[in-house]
Amino acid sequence: MNLTPAELAYVRSLGLHIKEKCHACGKLLNQTVRYTIAGRPEVYCSSFCRDRVFFGEKYRARKARPDTTTKCAFCGGTIYGKRGDSVFCSSRCKQASWRVARKTPESATSRNTALVLSTGCGSQ
Repeated sequence: MNLTPAELAYVRSLGLHIKEKCHACGKLLNQTVRYTIAGRPEVYCSSFCRDRVFFGEKYRARKARPDTTTKCAFCGGTIYGKRGDSVFCSSRCKQASWRVARKTPESATSRNTALVLSTGCGSQ
């Protein structure tokens, strides 16, 4: 997108010959580095801005990890150092959940307090 006359006058007073700014974030564009999308007239300052416009919020959500802490489906402990879509905090909880689900017709994520305390997973 082109600069407004006021912005253009300010840039010229600094001795710069920049005429455009990024369509996504509004940063001034260097003439040597330009990121575009094929078939579109827009110009972007970085691959991040271009990809954010091209892929939308879906791309942004996939790259950034959510700030919310997740809880283990079996013992309720916090999951540390795992993927964002992890369900259990450890292989021990995963196996214990499978064993409970196999014995009872309820879902695999149902918790039995006595079983949690006996496995020692609740302290994680």
